[in-house]
Amino acid sequence: MSQITKIQWCHSTVNPIMGCGGCELFRTPNEVVSDLDNTIGWAKGRSRLALQKLVDQTFSAVPDPKVGHTSALSSTNIWHLREPFLDLVLQASGREAAEAAALVISRAVACYAARLHLNKAASIVNPSRCTNPGYAPVFERVTRFPGRVAAMASAADLLGSKPQGKPWLDGLCRLIFVSDMGDAFSRSIDFDFMETDVIPAIRSEAGRRHFWLWLTKRPTRMGQFAKRLGKLPENICAMTTITGPDSLSRVDELREVNASVRGLSIEPLRERIAPERLNLNGVSWVILGGESGPKDHVHPFDLAWASELRDACHEQGAAFFLKQLGRSPVSEGRSLHLKDSHGGDWAEWPEKLRIREIPLEIRNYRRSTNREANRLMRNSKCS
Repeated sequence: MSQITKIQWCHSTVNPIMGCGGCELFRTPNEVVSDLDNTIGWAKGRSRLALQKLVDQTFSAVPDPKVGHTSALSSTNIWHLREPFLDLVLQASGREAAEAAALVISRAVACYAARLHLNKAASIVNPSRCTNPGYAPVFERVTRFPGRVAAMASAADLLGSKPQGKPWLDGLCRLIFVSDMGDAFSRSIDFDFMETDVIPAIRSEAGRRHFWLWLTKRPTRMGQFAKRLGKLPENICAMTTITGPDSLSRVDELREVNASVRGLSIEPLRERIAPERLNLNGVSWVILGGESGPKDHVHPFDLAWASELRDACHEQGAAFFLKQLGRSPVSEGRSLHLKDSHGGDWAEWPEKLRIREIPLEIRNYRRSTNREANRLMRNSKCS
């Protein structure tokens, strides 16, 4: 839980569930070993055998296995054992193959939440290191954390305030990003937990002071949960992530979620989405961003893509919010070199892209309360 976050489109973050069942930004072991075989030019299954052998050897040397330490061929274990594996590739197939394999593994773990878990959670390569108890044991191990949403609900009311460094949030109630460190809808077996631990806190008197921005890559499952409730609470914005044209089906799935407000996080955008393919019917908000991560391994982000989607949003009546240009922005075929490594400082951007809009449904939430708060503040200053 973080009451103050650097994420530009919210004030705070909370994670009732940490970890994730996998997605295009945190690829499954089967996908990773298949990509490795194809990239290196090895026979099918050779990467799996080599990696599994490394996992077995490393795990067998762990003196006191803890939660998260496993002999499974997991994406976490592949990451932690990448160096000895790449040495094997170098010896067997040469430097070019090893460099290509390194890129496959790096891009397989592009999710920033997954990368944080790789550094702060369990590792069989370094089994004695101190792990962060606030994280899932490993990113694949979806873990519940009761009480976090209730604690966040009790946070101070920010209505009418001006958060430092985020003028686009001026005057709004506290916007809370739910699930920036995992996907709470990775498993349907967590519905009971969310219904008894998460939703009551959001519906509580304290929780209704805030607006909750709930993001998932599994909008169909979110829709099933909303149906179970009848409808998501009015102070929840149902959101899903799009990373390119291959994931556009999630927009249709999001439309089926019974919610007062819906939004898209198109971040990181890894390839162009043709504006005519982006149907924003029933979607109020689009947040866009380029990819951050290791400089040589991120996908380029063309500013022309941002301009096209900005225009598409305005034509279809959706608020547009450009979060960052990412680590590898491109303009008219040339790479841009920015001081901000994530491309998040809009002072470095072309002026026409300095757009960070908040949808009216969120701006108008508690609007009458805000007017009354301002009136009382003025009266107190006069007395």
